[in-house]
Amino acid sequence: MKKIITKYRLLLNTIILGLTIISINLFLSNYFFRIDLSKDQIHSLSIHTKNTLKNLEEIISADVYLEGIYPAEIEKLRKSLTEKLFEFKAYGNNNFKLNFIDLDEDPELAKEFKNQVYKDGVDFCDIIINRESKQEVIRIWPGLILRMGDQFVPVQLLQSGKFPISQLIINQFNDQLEYNIMLGINKLLNPITKNIRFLRGHGELDNADAWVIRDRLIKFYDVDTLRIKQLKTNFFNKSIDISNFKYDSLVNNLVDSFQIGMNVLPVFDEKKNANKNTQRYIKKYFQNQILNKFNNDKSKNIERLDALENVDLLIIAKPQSAFTEKELFVIDQYIMKGGKVIWLIDMLEVDESQLKDSSFTYTKQVKHNLQQFLFKYGARFNVNIVNDYRCSPVVREDGLGKIPRWFFYPLLYQNKSIYLKNVGPVKARYACSIDTVGENSLIKTPLLKTSNQFKILRQTTVNYQNLKNYNPLNFENDPKKKMPCLGWLFEGKFNSNFENRSVSKSFKKLIEDPSVKFKSVSENTKMVFIGDGDLIRNDFIKINKEIKPVLLSFESADYGNPNFYSRYGNSVFFLNIIDELLDREEFIPLRSKMNMPRLLNKDVFNDKQFWQLINIGFPLFVIALVGILNQYLRRKKYA
Repeated sequence: MKKIITKYRLLLNTIILGLTIISINLFLSNYFFRIDLSKDQIHSLSIHTKNTLKNLEEIISADVYLEGIYPAEIEKLRKSLTEKLFEFKAYGNNNFKLNFIDLDEDPELAKEFKNQVYKDGVDFCDIIINRESKQEVIRIWPGLILRMGDQFVPVQLLQSGKFPISQLIINQFNDQLEYNIMLGINKLLNPITKNIRFLRGHGELDNADAWVIRDRLIKFYDVDTLRIKQLKTNFFNKSIDISNFKYDSLVNNLVDSFQIGMNVLPVFDEKKNANKNTQRYIKKYFQNQILNKFNNDKSKNIERLDALENVDLLIIAKPQSAFTEKELFVIDQYIMKGGKVIWLIDMLEVDESQLKDSSFTYTKQVKHNLQQFLFKYGARFNVNIVNDYRCSPVVREDGLGKIPRWFFYPLLYQNKSIYLKNVGPVKARYACSIDTVGENSLIKTPLLKTSNQFKILRQTTVNYQNLKNYNPLNFENDPKKKMPCLGWLFEGKFNSNFENRSVSKSFKKLIEDPSVKFKSVSENTKMVFIGDGDLIRNDFIKINKEIKPVLLSFESADYGNPNFYSRYGNSVFFLNIIDELLDREEFIPLRSKMNMPRLLNKDVFNDKQFWQLINIGFPLFVIALVGILNQYLRRKKYA
């Protein structure tokens, strides 16, 4: 009887346990949640992403093209993307739909489908997979197209090109999934594009110098260049006419070729007709010569007071020549009306090219006359160069290899900064320190600092031989001395540079003109001050006889060896700063979300044998202890 009761009790408990599990599953099936045990919550969608998806008012569909049968390496990418999209789907419910499309499913229509996807903005990339002595190239379409009604936005998840697959690429792909998809959704929901302008006219970085950062920006903003001081229209048209006349004279006089710098361009093609491929370059060369002459004549130029209208962000990167008073007035009033500016300023110029033929080069002060102008806004750019023991290498101009530590190229960082979280150090070149002065009402946030092993140089010479003179370790630093700051973010209301300022009568008349609407105090706005004009300048390297720009995260001095990998955070940091200025702060943590490697403490290796003994012996000890305890309890029970 006792055995029957025990049997039924066991069956009842089993039924109760089964019903409990089924009830819990049915209850939880109506609620979606995940537990992320990672320290930085890297596997969870951000609160902003969740709220955006929950509050979708229209249906957004995602056409996913990374679909098909792939090798294991690429399957990791596909699986990560699928899992992330299903998580988006869980929060977006019926307003977020997924369409997984295999472009190679129908061989007859595959080419047509791929051409259409390419036209819509998603590019392919060729992945190289090395297997023993064989090399396999797999073409994939790592992107998707988000659609909402008649609108669509392409989202490229992996850069186009041909490259070998690696764990680094897989990690970067995974880390940026949420960020890239959310950028596409945001562009659908907020189609109004903000305007970013790079200032020109003072020797600033040109489009080639800033090619990498511009390429990142043009995907989400309206990016262009802008001049405040412009050549009058009639003189600009005159430069075109003169350049056309000069080119026609070359053709009429049967001149075979024309040299521009080191390049010799043919004037005629093989059929003895004017060469259309070189015509544009030769005409542009003539026109630039004429424009340079006209620009030096003040009577032929005009400063437009409305030049900065409809500009959301102005970037002034490494100006080399002086601004006119009227140009500064236009920029000042742009700030007073709430305009945002990023100042990337050098105070000392170092011409590295001179080191090719000379043993040293002098530093020269850059004559852009901005120091006093920026001082009024609360930023004092010091006339110095900051060296740091924590620094980057440099390729010698004299062709004698590279210097592993070039103390003039400091690596900058700022602890606990949201703009540098999970981001590599920022590489600077011949950078200056910046102090804050004046207005305490402004909120001033430090962005970039050196290490505690720094040295400040003022007017000096630069050479490759006497590195000891530049090494901060060879000089004592006061431990109480603060590390110099090379970047600041200012927020608040700024005072105008032209308030109570002595100016010429003609300029005073301009300020007092009612149509100008002069403002002496700004609206709430933000500005960034960085003491390095090269922060966003990309290097160039020669690959298979082609000159190509180097991504800002890579060190060009390491090209061709195993150390050529992503190591700097210039690009991510700068994009984070732009998001801050353009009131898109929610994207900053998304861009910086990545699975950082957790490295072991190196001191552990000193106790290698001890930990080996623990790992092997401790489990055996536990098993033996459990066995002895089990035998003891059994004997006691049946004694």
